[in-house]
This record gives sequence, structure tokens and C-alpha cells, in this order.
Amino acid sequence: MCIPRSNLAEWHLTYRCDLACIGCNRACFLPPATPGMTLDDAREFVRQAQELRWTPDVALLGGEPTLHPDLFGFLEIARQLSGRVIVVSNGFSRQAQECLREAQILGAEVDRRSHKPHGSIRHLITDVFTAPPDFGMEGRAPCSWHSSAGGCGISVDAAGYTACPIGGAIDGILGLGLRTRRLADLWVPEKVASQTAALCRFCGKGLGLDREHQTQCRTCFGVAMSATWQRAAERLLQGPLP
Repeated sequence: MCIPRSNLAEWHLTYRCDLACIGCNRACFLPPATPGMTLDDAREFVRQAQELRWTPDVALLGGEPTLHPDLFGFLEIARQLSGRVIVVSNGFSRQAQECLREAQILGAEVDRRSHKPHGSIRHLITDVFTAPPDFGMEGRAPCSWHSSAGGCGISVDAAGYTACPIGGAIDGILGLGLRTRRLADLWVPEKVASQTAALCRFCGKGLGLDREHQTQCRTCFGVAMSATWQRAAERLLQGPLP
């Protein structure tokens, strides 16, 4: 058994967002492919983490977490497990700002590095949405975001858990069925390796495929998308890409 390299659990309360930043690595410019978490989802995660005697830091994020009506319920449940709870918000709307002030009063940290006071922005990382098999590439190695020791944590959402922090978003959008509802699976190296390899197969992060194979991609929502991601986006939009 092995503990995830990062001592952080990223709770994706919702994949909805009131901004549509270009290059958002959770693809919040698309309709959500996974429903919002429930308080029961959070309680079940806490139960399983306690069984494993794991007390990670917990980040409440999204999407935009302040859009979830039960934000403070999640905060209360997270504090039953963790001594450090962080709210990661764009801080754009008045509602978000009021929620963040209340969260701080209740003992949460606020990650102000994620604030976007002037609205939607363009992220530097935009090559997630280029699937290597679309260019005849297979067997890519996991990138540094795979629960790196320096920061990114496991993904937690309504459909389960992945060792990759954006794995839940990738799994939901592409419909791969890779999330596990058994947290202990992320302590088993063989299961983590299998899940990660399957997720990384469809992610172009760090490979520069959006530049190297630009003519084989289509620019959608400001980012280059290869065929696999285009088909997934059309399913979510229930129609052709804009």
C-alpha cells in the first residue's frame, strides 16, 4: 500500500462556473458532465479516509465552489477530517466574495491565487484537450500533475476518486468510467498505475500537441481540441461545436 504523494484531497463541489476561462483544465466552458457533489458524497469520503487513517488537507473547488448551495455544509464536514480546509474560488461575483468572507470566519483558508477580479482569463496551459491517440501516439508517461508531492492532490467528485487532480473532469467528459468509489484503491500502486495510464492516454498536457499538430485540431472555446475531445464536447452540447 502507498499513500498518495500529495497530502491533499480536491473536492470538486461542482463543475459549474460563472466564468468561461480559455484553457480551463476542468473544461468549465462546457456543460458539466458530472453532477455536483452531495453532502452524503462528502461524508462518505470522510468515512473512507478515516478508515485509512488519512487526514489530508481538503480543498473545496470546482468549477466555482461558491455556486454550490451547500458550500458551508461541505466546509463543516471537511473540518471533521482535516485541520486545513482551503476554498479555491475565482472570487469574481459579489456572492463569491461574501461566501469567502464567511468561510474565513468559519476557519477556512482562501486561495487568492485563483481570484479573477476582472473576469475570464486565458490560462497558459491549453494542451490538455489533445488526445495523443488522435495523432498516432500511445504510451505517454504520467505528467507532473499526477498527485505531485509539491501540490496537486487527488480528485474527489460525485462519481468517485482519481489519483490525477483533473482526472475526474477528464473521466466525466470523455465517459471513460475510470473513477473509483473505493478510496483505498488509490493506495494500491497497480490500480493507480492502471487508472493513471488510461487517463493520461487522452490528455495532451505538456506534450505541445496543440502546436505540433495544430492543423489536425479545431479551435473550440479558444483552445485546440483533437477529434476525441471534439466528439465529447458535441455530446455535452447536444449539437455541433460553435
